[in-house]
Amino acid sequence: MAFETLHVVATLGSILTWIAVFKKISPAFFGGVFKTYGELSAERKILVDDYFMAAVHATVTAILSWYAYTCTELPADGVWFNSPIVRFTSALYLGYIMADVVILLQNPQLATKAFIAHHITSLFTAYIGASYPAMPYYANISYMMEISNPTVNLRTILKELGYGTSKYYVWNGAAMLVTFFFSRVLLTAIATFNLAKVMWTHNAFHQLPFQVSLCYIFGCGLFNVLNYYWFSKICKGFVKHVWGKKPQ
Repeated sequence: MAFETLHVVATLGSILTWIAVFKKISPAFFGGVFKTYGELSAERKILVDDYFMAAVHATVTAILSWYAYTCTELPADGVWFNSPIVRFTSALYLGYIMADVVILLQNPQLATKAFIAHHITSLFTAYIGASYPAMPYYANISYMMEISNPTVNLRTILKELGYGTSKYYVWNGAAMLVTFFFSRVLLTAIATFNLAKVMWTHNAFHQLPFQVSLCYIFGCGLFNVLNYYWFSKICKGFVKHVWGKKPQ
């Protein structure tokens, strides 16, 4: 399979949109609203702009994916099943990851090993999700996880702008814990169980092209590891905040 014209246009448009958000919209917004933004170093401004871009993208992706989940047909056992909205969301997501990779290459201080692994895998899985009318339920699950990202990104933004001890920071942290657990621990556990059941009971899964089956098996495994790792850090931070000491 290959990209359709719509997906090519969506990917290219997504790249340009998110680079514009990073370079133009975010600096204009924070520079006009928050005095502390202007007092940040160039490196810290780049960090805020990147996290703002990620938060806006996550909001858009979450809306599209949850709409697809609640308002369209997405059977968990649908191996060969075409979902136009999921493929379109995949193309948009691919464009975002490409834009963020460009930004990370220009600003290597933003990159961590976990994010590099995440982005490399995301490039592959988003391409497969947009190119193949296969396994859309599982592609969509990965986009539904984005519902936790606005709070994750807002946490860093608040801290950089000097609101790290404010009530907004605390409330956002509580929302982050809840949304992260719901979307990246509970929801993915259900999806992993469903994927294992499909692999075990549906011969059609074993007839998928190698790259497609690899996408969902490897992608599921890696994202689960990253999610549980990040959730453990969130829980440690929560315990430290509540009890005032670092958990053992």
